[in-house]
Amino acid sequence: MKNTTCINLKQFKKRAIALLLTLAMCLSLCACALIPGSKEDEDSPIGKILIPREAISIGCFISEEYFYFQDELFATAAELEEMGLISGFDINAEYKSTQEVWDALCNTRSTGDPTTYIFSKNDFYNLTEMSEADIDAMTGNSSLSLMITLGTAAGKVLTDRADTFSFDYMVFGATDPISSGIVPGPNERFNDHSFAEVDTRRITRQIEGAYELFEFKNIGVVYEDSAAAYSYSGIGQLEAAAAEHGFVIHTRHVNESAGPEDDDRYYTELKKAYDDLQDEIDALYITTATIDSEMLPTLLADLHEAGVITIAESSEDQVENGALMHISLADASQDGEFVAHCLEKYASGESISKMDQVFDFSPGIVFNRETIEKTGVVLPLEVYLVADRIYPEKEDR
Repeated sequence: MKNTTCINLKQFKKRAIALLLTLAMCLSLCACALIPGSKEDEDSPIGKILIPREAISIGCFISEEYFYFQDELFATAAELEEMGLISGFDINAEYKSTQEVWDALCNTRSTGDPTTYIFSKNDFYNLTEMSEADIDAMTGNSSLSLMITLGTAAGKVLTDRADTFSFDYMVFGATDPISSGIVPGPNERFNDHSFAEVDTRRITRQIEGAYELFEFKNIGVVYEDSAAAYSYSGIGQLEAAAAEHGFVIHTRHVNESAGPEDDDRYYTELKKAYDDLQDEIDALYITTATIDSEMLPTLLADLHEAGVITIAESSEDQVENGALMHISLADASQDGEFVAHCLEKYASGESISKMDQVFDFSPGIVFNRETIEKTGVVLPLEVYLVADRIYPEKEDR
């Protein structure tokens, strides 16, 4: 028996070698048959073959200057460096804007093999600083391979004009790319040269978590009366949760600040809207808007004295400045890692229209202990034990 087994093993090895040689020949023939310029052969009987792009020229288009976009782009650069695709990004430098991070990324050296990553310093765009002519000039840029797009408004601009330009684009940091019309579904596109990061439970997860904790009956929300603000403030998901759980939404509208010269008007109207809601609500949902977190103690003081629970939509920083709680919608470091790995897939030759858009984020929860005491809210000990952070932190007390 022992001898027979050895003979069979040798026969198996010979057959395996022959099979591998045949497979290698097939691979060679299929690679030669690819259409020039094509990145993959989807009809190949042996599966998808990717041909890495030799070089990709990349631009960046942001909806506005926003701390999250800066942090997300920083995390992207740090992850690209960690992956060995670039070198020379200073993770210890203090960057004051998204453009400063972009400029630093443009100064790095591409170390990806075989793809060369070219981050174009002249192709950084901020929608709030652009005219229609500027947008036309941007979309007419034929030298770009790919545009990294941050935010709902910027993503919508490119989607609405997708048939007017040749470069591919990836949208990250859009609160709800489906309801805002950037993509029709989690892994669907309106065109063949787009991609959008989709977290199907981004806002819903936050609202459901807050409701499970507090079971509020009346929740207030203040946002600008526009289709864009309705989308990025997550009002559709809030309305869906209200229909399911039976709580009532009380709404006020305030136009967001147009700039520093408009801030006094904006904060005066926002404070008045919060005051108007105070007697109608037991919870306030602080939506994504141009709110300076340092203004929150003033804006929320009367609500907290009245025992109103304040739920911050956009950031942990708002809890540090007085909001009662925040369940993270996203994390810049996780988002940045996702962006970096999407760039790697794109460089490898994967078709942008075939890339998986769904990103499952691991949420966290933070509380402000002092605000909890002011409102008189009582939370079980187990809730504090699962919290990712409680403000003020020990060193701040």
